Amino acid sequence: MPHRLIAFFILTATSAFACSVPVFRYALEHWAADPYRVTVPHGTKLDGNFKVTTADVPKIELRQPLMMRNDEVIWSADFNEANVKALLDSPARQQIAERLGAGESAVWVLLESGAAAKDAAAAKFLDERLEYLAGVMELPKLDQQDVKNGLVSVPGDGLRLEFSTLRLKRDDAAESAFIAMLLASEPDLRGLNEPIAFPIFGQGRVLYALVGKGIRVETVDRAAQFLIGSCSCQVKEQNPGVDLVMAVDWKKMVKDQAMPGQQLPELTQIADLLPQTVKIEGKGESKPVDAPAWLDWRIGLGLIVLLAAIRMLMKR
Repeated sequence: MPHRLIAFFILTATSAFACSVPVFRYALEHWAADPYRVTVPHGTKLDGNFKVTTADVPKIELRQPLMMRNDEVIWSADFNEANVKALLDSPARQQIAERLGAGESAVWVLLESGAAAKDAAAAKFLDERLEYLAGVMELPKLDQQDVKNGLVSVPGDGLRLEFSTLRLKRDDAAESAFIAMLLASEPDLRGLNEPIAFPIFGQGRVLYALVGKGIRVETVDRAAQFLIGSCSCQVKEQNPGVDLVMAVDWKKMVKDQAMPGQQLPELTQIADLLPQTVKIEGKGESKPVDAPAWLDWRIGLGLIVLLAAIRMLMKR
């Protein structure tokens, strides 16, 4: 029983910091993608979001971001212009970026199995179900204080609830690196010969994989509801998903979508919403700057429940 109470207190404390911005939009504006690790020959200069190491090998070796705790090479290819291009970008990723830039909530990539009947059935189901969901689901109502505090750069009527699908063949050479990233997003996907659906949102983040018979009403609805629901936790690492390599200037994309006059803060600047002390010229004393009202009660509630949980732990 004490464990359940403690879990309740912690969850309550976490939810105290929730915001009204839909997950897909908060992720697009604030969740910068983690860099992939890549090994290339000595003397190579590589653009993009990577942690680069060089070695005395004529190959490209791609590994997931450090936070994935997986040192396995997920994609390897001879070092040449075509393979560098496949690593950095691809036609499918360009389409995904274009759709996300147009305001879509998520793009569902269907990685085909190669079995025509299975792939067609999965694609038909996804198309129909996502169209239905877009017609019956509703986006959360934005708290205007969240807009003022820079948690979102567009007003509520500037958000779109829309999904689309994109079919991808497994033997598409131009997509080889992209497919490797998708299949590495969860263990054991590479050994499955089934159609796999990957919802992609934010700055090129795949939520999780829906495989074969797992592409059904319950799983699709659950993923869609998470993506359009209010962001209950603003810390990226505490949310499901794995980042992908996308050759996109996300900051510019968000800026282009922002409403006139709305300044989107850097992620580090969100901390500036907390109470601060400033010097008043000529008076030699400092005066506290009031924090936004929404932070006052959420921080207070969060501290209360966390202290209660700590006291219960100490009494055990």
